[in-house]
This record gives sequence, C-alpha cells and structure tokens, in this order.
Amino acid sequence: MFQISAKTDYGLLIMLQLANFSGQVVPLSPLAKRLGVSSPYLSQIAQSLQKVGLIKSREGAGGGYYLSRPAGKIKVLEILEALSGEMKVRCAHGNVKACPHFEECGLKSAWPLLLGDIKTSLARRSLASLLVKKL
Repeated sequence: MFQISAKTDYGLLIMLQLANFSGQVVPLSPLAKRLGVSSPYLSQIAQSLQKVGLIKSREGAGGGYYLSRPAGKIKVLEILEALSGEMKVRCAHGNVKACPHFEECGLKSAWPLLLGDIKTSLARRSLASLLVKKL
C-alpha cells in the first residue's frame, strides 16, 4: 500500500549524508558513486531539497551541500513531503473519481485516521534520530 519513490529514498540518503558531516560542505559525487546513480540525478534531488530550504549549497572548488539547520531541527515529514508532495489518501477528501469503491468502502474513515498517525509520527522524528550511532 505504501511506497516510497526512488527520488524520496535518495533524498533521505542525501539528508543523512549531510547530517553525518554536520556543518561541512559535502559534494554529492562520492555518494552518487557509492549508490550507483548519476551525480546529475542526485543534484536534481538536492535542488528540490534546497528549494524548500532544507539544505544550502556552495559552488566552486570545494563546493557541495550542507544542512540549512541542525539535523535535530529537521523533521522526517518535511523531507518526505518536500520530495513527494503532501502525504494523503486518495479517498480522504471525498474524491469519488479516484476510487470506484468509495461509496461502499469500509476504510474511507479509517485511512485518514491512520494517515494522521503516520504523519504525526514522522513530524516528531528528526533527521538526527535516524543517524546510526557509532560506538
């Protein structure tokens, strides 16, 4: 039922990479190479994150990206919605055209509640909470 796009997945990986090097300018090319994706593709994703103010960039030699604020102040929901748009259930807004089973659906009142729980959880979780602690 739930599916995260490749763009969103890579975007979260970019954010985690930048959080691991907090305060430093990080080029995306090593990450792209490690992930086996093109640098231009990661740059497009980074531009989406930059557009909403989650990251900033520095151009030129030694250029790259860095978090716009501490990882503890960036919520996972912000990241996901910046890359995928607002999380919503197709029938939550009474969009009968989106689902041919809307009228008889037993879940049309349950999905909005469940989505609310998911969004609340993601809004509480910070990017910093996803960092793997090395002992």
